[in-house]
Amino acid sequence: MNYLLILSILIFSSCADKSISTENLKENTRAFNFEYSVEVGSTDNKSLELWIPYPKSNEVQKISNIKVEADGLKYEVKSEKVHGNKYLYISSKEGTSSDKNISLKFDVVRSEHGAVNYKDVNPKAYLKSYSTVPTGSAFESIISENDLNSKNIRKIYDFVLNGMHYGKPRSSDVSDAFFAGKNPKTDREWLPSSIKYGKKKVSKDEIVGFYTSSKKDGSNYTFGNGNSLYACDIGVGNCTDYHSYFMSVGRTLDVPVRFHMGFPIPSGQSGKVGGYHCWADFFVEGKGWTPVDISEADKDPSKEEYYFGTACKNRVEMMVGRDFVLDGYDGGPVNLFIYPILEVDNNESKNFKKSFKYKNL
Repeated sequence: MNYLLILSILIFSSCADKSISTENLKENTRAFNFEYSVEVGSTDNKSLELWIPYPKSNEVQKISNIKVEADGLKYEVKSEKVHGNKYLYISSKEGTSSDKNISLKFDVVRSEHGAVNYKDVNPKAYLKSYSTVPTGSAFESIISENDLNSKNIRKIYDFVLNGMHYGKPRSSDVSDAFFAGKNPKTDREWLPSSIKYGKKKVSKDEIVGFYTSSKKDGSNYTFGNGNSLYACDIGVGNCTDYHSYFMSVGRTLDVPVRFHMGFPIPSGQSGKVGGYHCWADFFVEGKGWTPVDISEADKDPSKEEYYFGTACKNRVEMMVGRDFVLDGYDGGPVNLFIYPILEVDNNESKNFKKSFKYKNL
């Protein structure tokens, strides 16, 4: 056992969830290095601004040895005031005449956990709606029709789990993994043609149509935007959609619910991380914040019980909340903030490449 892991065990013995005993702490904790890299193309000497999520420690993860390499560009670590997150802000009025390679590297010790009482988190701050997560009348009928209530959060979890289907079909072609492929955990089709999906009873061809339309008109009525109305209507999406739906129902019932976003860490020793992951937790007085990971439970039904009340150690959290207000950003509140946001000459730009990797410690 290396020094870092020994130190991590000592740290987590005081701040890990009480349900994890000291004897089991080693196997319930994972230490790894994470690298978030962005290659920004030349801006032809036009002004550049870049925003990147920045991790912070809490009761279930210890962040240390943070290193920022900005390739000569000026940067600041800023605080997001509503939820207490941090982010990296990189700017240059002169812009660049060549590509710039930016990286954020840090060590993580992450604990598997159940319900946790987090310090300085006000449950009352997590009852209102967000731009794509409304509360109130839109969900009151759903609550009434399905006999959902604030005393039985497991029933809300099951309702979202049974009403949603995991999938991100971008094409009706047989080469599309979610349109025609199978879930490797169950060996069943992700989206069977025999099923009509969501409250609107749509076909999977129609789901592809919503995705195609959103790319043309810039709307968020498709999977991957954390739009809880879309999740309710269409019933197919990814982790953002499941947990936004859960959040809308929970908050309509006056249950505080938070949205967490970070990265899943594969089980190997090192390698690439393909993309983000998100989950939620809900607050019960006297118990604290209980995690739920509904999309993972849907992908792997054998863990349906586990993911109601447990968040695994194979992840790192980057941001909590939604509708982030970022200094210097003119595009309004940011619905989801996990990937870089780049502006060139005060206009949003996609002239960058992103990559993520990990290595066990």
